[in-house]
Amino acid sequence: MHEEKRKRKSKTARLEEQLEAARADLKDYHERYMRALADLENFKKRTAKERQEYVQYATANLIRSFLCVLDNFERAIECGRITSEFEPFYKGVKMIYDEFKKILEGEGLKQFSALGEEFNPEKHEAVVALESDDPPNMIVDELQKGYVFKDRIIRPAKVAVSKNRKKEVEEDAQSNRD
Repeated sequence: MHEEKRKRKSKTARLEEQLEAARADLKDYHERYMRALADLENFKKRTAKERQEYVQYATANLIRSFLCVLDNFERAIECGRITSEFEPFYKGVKMIYDEFKKILEGEGLKQFSALGEEFNPEKHEAVVALESDDPPNMIVDELQKGYVFKDRIIRPAKVAVSKNRKKEVEEDAQSNRD
């Protein structure tokens, strides 16, 4: 009889151990499932955001290719201002330019000016450094306008940056004395 009780206890103990192991496995599987579910939700959000950005900026390359046309219109208009010989031609080009610019602005293109600002490599491309009485790294001339499409810079402004020659000479002289 004692033998039978011992067998039953050992069988019960084994079953309890198996039950605890099954509960531990269940807890592990549940945690894995919850992590996989969270990863799936994050993936869905990320792909939805990427899709939205793709749609929003799909026309950026097309608009970027139009910028050289816009630049040429501006040059033609500037030439027309200088001389009055081509007044009707100037007015026609100006009308086309204004309409073209209006369409691009309607799509989200904005021109920005850099003149007088401090140089920012995210917005400006320094083409030349000019000696100036202005503080160093100030934009003293804008060689090509910069453009923003929606909220992204699609073309940095090409600029001339000030370089304070007097201070550099004084600093060099001071460092040579030391």
